[in-house]
Amino acid sequence: MPSGSPAIRTVAAIAVVTAAGALLLKAFAGVDLAAAWRAATGAGRWAPIILAPFALAMTLDAAGIGVLLRALGRRASLARLVAIRIATEALHLTAPAGFLVADSATAALLDTQCGVPVAEGAVIAIARKWLVTRSHAAYIVLGAFSGAAALGAVSLRPLGGHCLPWAVAASALAPLSISIALGAGFQGRPALLRLQGALGRLPWPAVRARAMRWRPGAVAVDGHLARIGAARAATRLATLIYFGSWLLEALETALILRLVGGPLDLGIAMAAEVGVSLVRSIGNVAPAGLGVQDAGYAVLFEALGVPAPTTAAFVLLKRGKELVWIAGGYALLAALRRRVPDESVRVARGVAGSAPMRAIFGETGGAAPSHPAV
Repeated sequence: MPSGSPAIRTVAAIAVVTAAGALLLKAFAGVDLAAAWRAATGAGRWAPIILAPFALAMTLDAAGIGVLLRALGRRASLARLVAIRIATEALHLTAPAGFLVADSATAALLDTQCGVPVAEGAVIAIARKWLVTRSHAAYIVLGAFSGAAALGAVSLRPLGGHCLPWAVAASALAPLSISIALGAGFQGRPALLRLQGALGRLPWPAVRARAMRWRPGAVAVDGHLARIGAARAATRLATLIYFGSWLLEALETALILRLVGGPLDLGIAMAAEVGVSLVRSIGNVAPAGLGVQDAGYAVLFEALGVPAPTTAAFVLLKRGKELVWIAGGYALLAALRRRVPDESVRVARGVAGSAPMRAIFGETGGAAPSHPAV
């Protein structure tokens, strides 16, 4: 990698965060900060309750991972899987395009904490993404129709029509397309082996040699993918579990909005979440969708008649909740790293430095970092 790459990444990260901060300031310019603070602190002793939906969502998510692990003949305690999910979600929320970092860390932590080999952990991460995006598509459609009145009111003023509910429902095609693409790898067809064979027929000896070393790993991964794909009952159950996690996101929004003086309306909460998911996907490069997500809430809640100070208080509590869980996630990550046995580190490094990994990532790219890959 060129030596200038770290500097370029640093400049890009600074630019993204600066733009997100500017967007955040613009969204709440002119808001009565004193009124917003009063609304936020008005939750009083009930404020800690906003932490509960996230904890339940992570528990469901971990249960979904457990279902997928059992499809591969592996078992892990729910408590340990919940700790891994909270730790990796902190990475997801804080790193630009954090889902890539989180998925890598999940595979590493499943290896060192639950005895799941890295290759199987990577397959679990892909399977989870397949089913999470499938359930997300269903959640978006449900939210668009259950919150159609609210979304229609939002689109009436700026767009002069009621097209927003349809646009939001249509946005479900994005996660659905990702799910279909990922799901193709679970149909029992040896996709990686075919890729390895194609690389083995190229006219370059170095590439053919790498492809041959990759063959055992390709066969193993194709087998893991096929086993999960064949476990139809397990994948259906995991999909329902992940759908429940999405519903808890809407419940959290409804709860926070009520605590700051807004209406207690699950339809409005679902409309807000699925509507914001459109702009959140655009701002995915910013940590936790900073700025973009907050501006989305500001626009949607204003159109729904929620006062600006109430919206600002909502964002304040929402971000405060995230900070609490991010801190908890990094604390768990540090604790998990301290509990890593030396033998697990040796095995993880051996797998990362194996021939299939070197074939995929190159001679130096497959070397394992100090555990885990975070």
